Amino acid sequence: MSQSTKGFSKSGVSFKAIIIIAALAIGYQIYISEFVDEDETSFADFSYGISSLAVGITGLFVAKRYWGSPIFGKTYLALSIGFILLFVGDSIVYNYYLYVLEEDPYPSMADVFFIAFYFFTGYHLVKNIKYFKKDLGVGSKLAVPVLAIAMIAAFGLFTIETLEDDPLVYFMGILYVIASAAILSLAILGATVFRNSVLGIAWFMLVIGIFLYAFADVWYYYLEEIEEFTIIHPVNTLWLLSNIFMVYSLYKHKKII
Repeated sequence: MSQSTKGFSKSGVSFKAIIIIAALAIGYQIYISEFVDEDETSFADFSYGISSLAVGITGLFVAKRYWGSPIFGKTYLALSIGFILLFVGDSIVYNYYLYVLEEDPYPSMADVFFIAFYFFTGYHLVKNIKYFKKDLGVGSKLAVPVLAIAMIAAFGLFTIETLEDDPLVYFMGILYVIASAAILSLAILGATVFRNSVLGIAWFMLVIGIFLYAFADVWYYYLEEIEEFTIIHPVNTLWLLSNIFMVYSLYKHKKII
């Protein structure tokens, strides 16, 4: 297949694979609900970082396969770097503050890595959306900022009472929600564009995974603001599900080419 082509084709998704992914997500939620002690370190504390690293490594293989193409090599490399930065920020820097320095890791230097993720993922989505759909209509162009603004406004409205408790944490949450809302909106737009792209359903699944991840991020920062986040909360399972989804999607990308 020519790497510069914009032809259209479909690649089927294994129904068995979807069942396995769903079973893994359900099994993980049962694991953290029934067997994880919030006061003790467990696999649940590292599953976010490890699954993010899995996405990053799988993406590197796809970037290598696409290298030399006018768009795909660089955008997949950017996506991979973004998820590897998540791994570094969560599993190394965040836990260094938490377990070595015994300090509150939020906010901390770990946030530099987390925020960088949004830039690399946004680059991936924007470049590919523009490549596959150069003639976006006015409605599509307006939908992204309108949806993002609505989500940010809703977050601010429902968490405004926490502002006086810790202004820095509140505005950090707003910053993260702005970034997550932008990625979430781009993922929705990308899903409508990529479903008819050269890689068909594999592209569509990738942006669905990014959508689930961004949605989990917004949910998480809301939970942090109202102080209800725990390691056994379902949002952790949603993060894991989104990452497994993306690993499978990237595997399909590499297999198709």
